[in-house]
Amino acid sequence: MPYVVAAAVFVPGWWVRPTALAALAAGVAHGGFVGPEQAQQRRHEAEVARYRERSELLYLGAAPPGLQVARVETGPAHLGVDYRPVRDGDRSGRVHLTVRRPVTPALRCPEPAETGATCTVDASGELLRVHALPGGGRDVTLVRRHRDVEVEVTGQSLDEAGLRRLLDTLHPLSDPELETLIREKKIDYRN
Repeated sequence: MPYVVAAAVFVPGWWVRPTALAALAAGVAHGGFVGPEQAQQRRHEAEVARYRERSELLYLGAAPPGLQVARVETGPAHLGVDYRPVRDGDRSGRVHLTVRRPVTPALRCPEPAETGATCTVDASGELLRVHALPGGGRDVTLVRRHRDVEVEVTGQSLDEAGLRRLLDTLHPLSDPELETLIREKKIDYRN
């Protein structure tokens, strides 16, 4: 095609040269603008499809007050969500949510019991583990079955009730939420 356009410039006739130049300009415009845009769209669609391969693991809970979704990591067998404070520099208040396939048929406390920790499983099958931290703090973990997955949420600043509220808001990751995470570069796929 480029040779035909170049040759047309040298053909006698007043209408052939402008037509050849217009075809050349159209080819350059297409190659410079439309082609890369289509390639970018194909890459974006492939990225969304890669995240959706394991849609049974793609759950998100509403961020607790004062926190926001900071980072999401997904892989073949898990989804991890880090919730961090809205204010930059605030180190307190981090919460981590993990969604994975169940490891055991029913939730159980580890045996032997961990030093400095309490663990209970209630009648509904929800596991609560509390680790005492140096300095008087506590690391609270709740684990619950949700449909075909196991969901664990851990935090040091939220109490049991706050972590339960986060688990109660668990919902499948919607297309607009996924688009926002991709656009803001907050989601990453790890093997």
